[in-house]
Amino acid sequence: MIDGKRFSGIAPSKTAAQQELSKLIADATRGGVVDPSAETVEQYLTRWLEAKKSSRAQRTHDIQAGHLRRDIAPVIGNKRLQKLSPADLRTLFDKLNAHNLGASSQRQIHQFLLTALGEAAGLEIISRNVATLVKPNPPKRNTEGELAAFTPEEAAAFLQAARADHRGAWFEFALSTGMRRGEICGLRWTDLNVKAGTIVVSENVIDSNGKVVVSAPKTRGSRRTVHLSSDVLALLERVKAQQNQERLMLREKWRESGRIFTNSLGGTLLPNNMKRDMARICEAAGVRRLPVHGLRHTYASVSLKRGMPVEVVSKQLGHASVAFTLAQYRTVYQGERESWALNMDDMLPAPKARVD
Repeated sequence: MIDGKRFSGIAPSKTAAQQELSKLIADATRGGVVDPSAETVEQYLTRWLEAKKSSRAQRTHDIQAGHLRRDIAPVIGNKRLQKLSPADLRTLFDKLNAHNLGASSQRQIHQFLLTALGEAAGLEIISRNVATLVKPNPPKRNTEGELAAFTPEEAAAFLQAARADHRGAWFEFALSTGMRRGEICGLRWTDLNVKAGTIVVSENVIDSNGKVVVSAPKTRGSRRTVHLSSDVLALLERVKAQQNQERLMLREKWRESGRIFTNSLGGTLLPNNMKRDMARICEAAGVRRLPVHGLRHTYASVSLKRGMPVEVVSKQLGHASVAFTLAQYRTVYQGERESWALNMDDMLPAPKARVD
């Protein structure tokens, strides 16, 4: 017995048995032997999420809670936490592959498990973090020819369709500034400085199960001053005039929020509701249906294609580094590659003039 607990098992040799006994004694000495518990994976992760809720972004909590409910619990939720094995995690990720869950979502799930189980190991609830041993292996998808951003021609068609749509001003602004949808929904008229041609990103709106949650911007770099073109300033003038008309028409039904872009009653827009409008405008424009975030990619890619310094684009987007902007938001268009294709003579030094 070790620390009042009885252990039993079979070893292939006396030496192996002695080695295992030494390991158990060492674990007990440093507190590594875990008391038996009936707590399941789902119970622990639910408890862990609730304990972290007040100190984390609402959006992060909602994403992880959704993954737990939809993806993790149905597969390994009933497993005893202390019995969770690497094979169980491999089964989980194989199931996610079978359901065609994307690589990004699988990485989110793995990071969630890695962090939560890491804390359980640190508190000696479990003896090891199996998420350090198993990683997702989503199948590689054939993305040849697929772009995360509109081409300049598609962007022009989308912009024209947006100008004819009753909700199009929001999308014109998004395409012209590259701001995140939650940041745009959080803009107030007091954030706008017409004389300086700037707008301050000070709030971020999150859609938490259909409810508006207002938080600080995503990162420290996200709280920034965005410079606006004359076209965008003119767009905001039209938005303000239209909003004033709606306020007069609705009178007591108007719900003053102070936001630049509002719902039909003047309240704060839910970012997730923009998906339907995006799909409608894409269809009217006759272009590929991209997610709303694709407008941010388009802004970055078109700006860089036209020669805007990457440092400026990165600051406008609120990124922490230029490297991240180039790695995650820069789409290199086919025409750019073709125009930069070099002949062999272009790569060789020019021959020296012969002197007779």
